Amino acid sequence: MLPSHFDRGVVEEYAPQIEEVLREASKGEGKALVELSAVESFDSAGMAFLIEALEQARAQEVDLRFVGVRPAVSDFFSLVGIERLLVPEQQAKGGNFVEKVGDLALPMMERLGAGKDLLVEAAHSLMDPSSGGKRAGRGRFFLELEHAGIGAIGIVSLIGFLLGLILAMQAWVQLKVFGADKYVADMVAVSITREIGPLMTAILVAARSGSSIAAQLGTMVINEEVDALRQMGINPVRYLVVPKVGALALATPCLAVLFSTIAIFGGLLFGVFVVDLGWQVYIEATSEALQAGDILGSLIKSTVFGTLVATVGCSLGLNVKGGPVGVGKATTGAVVASIFMIIVFDAVFVLLLRVGA
Repeated sequence: MLPSHFDRGVVEEYAPQIEEVLREASKGEGKALVELSAVESFDSAGMAFLIEALEQARAQEVDLRFVGVRPAVSDFFSLVGIERLLVPEQQAKGGNFVEKVGDLALPMMERLGAGKDLLVEAAHSLMDPSSGGKRAGRGRFFLELEHAGIGAIGIVSLIGFLLGLILAMQAWVQLKVFGADKYVADMVAVSITREIGPLMTAILVAARSGSSIAAQLGTMVINEEVDALRQMGINPVRYLVVPKVGALALATPCLAVLFSTIAIFGGLLFGVFVVDLGWQVYIEATSEALQAGDILGSLIKSTVFGTLVATVGCSLGLNVKGGPVGVGKATTGAVVASIFMIIVFDAVFVLLLRVGA
């Protein structure tokens, strides 16, 4: 048993004894216990000694345990992260350029595969009434829809209005040089509806709802609530994932329509009060520039983007490991991966809808 204050002097006194205990344990059962019930405080030398003892025990394949640790001492262990300090430093990976690219791309491909499998499982559980989790129902769907849709109206409207003003301003600066001021309405309407509206809306949804989904599900995994659902015979995918995916798939195109409308209105204000186009002229120019295909393409892209955001957030949240640190990584990863996937799929849509037209 160690004394109440574990300082440098105590370390020098007890070091040979601990080493002897480890040697005997390595020859015997491979287990050793150190009683810390009397220790009330210790300094940096004491902590360094304990870490060194653990490292020696690991090198000698001895299971060294500290027993009787008081709460104050235990809290200090958690603060220092003693287990993290014991992790051996990894050697820098060599290899050529292709191997390094593969090391970066492989985790992303694994996430994509996990997201695809989760989406397939969600679709299967939705179509199979016997899959469990019938309590999901409309209630959870509308709760998720309220959070992802109604809760985002404010930020989407504000960003849309400001972006419409900025885009109209930038377009006017360039077009007035050629005396084409009236085409400000065309540029704002088409660019917002085709690309900027669904893209910016999806990014806002990813930052707001995607991160929230990953954090919520990750916390439930850490607290073993997901395991509890399985024990009660409830399918977590049907109960948790399906409402979230459905809500974002519906809310994102609605928010994209709102974003585009508010952005066009912001451009209208600039065109009327700065460019002096007139209300009727601006509205007629906008109506002539927009086509049904632009609006339909915007709705399709937004629906796909919303489904991607929800799927990525759910996939990373349900696969959280490492406690609160893992939840933080999943939350950040959900936003980054969602935005990356949005950009990739937007490029695919451009190729399909514009180049192929």
